[in-house]
Amino acid sequence: MYTPPSIKPMALDDLALPCTRVMPNGVCLNMLPDAGKGTIRFDILIKGGYGVQEKPLQAMFVNRMLREGAGGLSAAEVSRRLDYYGAWVDMYSSQNCNHITLYTLSKHFLPLLELLETMLKQPDFPEENLETIRRNNKSFFTINSQKVDIVSQRHFEHLMWGAEHPLGHIVEPSDYDAISTSDLWSYYNRVYNSGNCTLFIGGTFDDEILDAVESRFGSQDWGCGGTVGDVGVPAPVSLYGACKITIEGTMQSAVKIGFMTLPSSHPDFFKFRILTVLLGGYFGSRLMSNVREENGYTYHISAEIDAYGSRNAFMISSETATEYVAPLVEEVKKELRRLVEEPIPATEVELVRNYILGELCREYEGLSAKSEVFINAWLSGETFESVNDYLNTVKGVTAEELQDVARKYLSREDLIEVVAGA
Repeated sequence: MYTPPSIKPMALDDLALPCTRVMPNGVCLNMLPDAGKGTIRFDILIKGGYGVQEKPLQAMFVNRMLREGAGGLSAAEVSRRLDYYGAWVDMYSSQNCNHITLYTLSKHFLPLLELLETMLKQPDFPEENLETIRRNNKSFFTINSQKVDIVSQRHFEHLMWGAEHPLGHIVEPSDYDAISTSDLWSYYNRVYNSGNCTLFIGGTFDDEILDAVESRFGSQDWGCGGTVGDVGVPAPVSLYGACKITIEGTMQSAVKIGFMTLPSSHPDFFKFRILTVLLGGYFGSRLMSNVREENGYTYHISAEIDAYGSRNAFMISSETATEYVAPLVEEVKKELRRLVEEPIPATEVELVRNYILGELCREYEGLSAKSEVFINAWLSGETFESVNDYLNTVKGVTAEELQDVARKYLSREDLIEVVAGA
């Protein structure tokens, strides 16, 4: 007679934390070894991002233009060298940081490190390349401005931060036209220097590789300008309210509901993250069960926490037919009230616990994802130990603790409500 295997709780041990090497010029090199894989992920993080830019799009264009010619190398030559080694460089700017990430085989790292140094320290910012990128990005922006989800996200951030804050500015097509090479040099000279630099290296590396990193980025001060300050955070309470953005010709409307929530350092933050998953972070969550399965208002609805440095926004997102917007919003508020007023079943907490642990097993499996976990902790101003603190909170949290968090932070009427669509 067949006996099914016993069901065992998900097991996940604490992650090994990165080691940190402070180099002679003060730049921190955070190391996450993964022997035997033969690959490296190398991250150069320049503090600042678009939270300290003087003009809209400055940070994005500076970081993007680093690969468009440097040290006398053309953009085509930079691309050829990357292609020759089968490497990839990802470059983007976030709210408080400019990111340059190299993915390569360990055996090709040294020549690529030299190329990265040239790109970072000797950019050319050629005018003709800027014009091409400006035109392409403006075209991409125009297309996205007809997508309800993207438009609703822009206006959600605008309401949350305010028009005067760099994080709350809604970009206009004219902002692309206004960027010049002098704007690029102004931001670059102020922000790109060793005082704002932090490095992460993950994968298979040896002393020769680490010494090369120190020689090129950690032996002497480089760049001009000083250390930039933290991105300021305004009091957001007066920014709450409802907003409707009309986009003609759309088939659906995007809905975003949320508020500025706990900073990452708050003692309740990890429990609030878990509560967010229970509400709308997986397929069987309360919002999916109600709004999709029971009422059929949407194909997908989610609750998540968006990070803005050390500050965080709680946001519920969905898309639905215009006639279902009002009932969808009402059901969302109903689910928020239920978390506050009704006891959370222990069986539901156990289900969510195992779901999160399973997702963390997947996240922690690959080198790149593991590096991302610790980089995100650093971006939030948290210690690397906070990664394991969250893991242990997931393992031990109770239904009573989650409902206590719900009563503290979801008993509110002041919400940002954005609807974008026809």
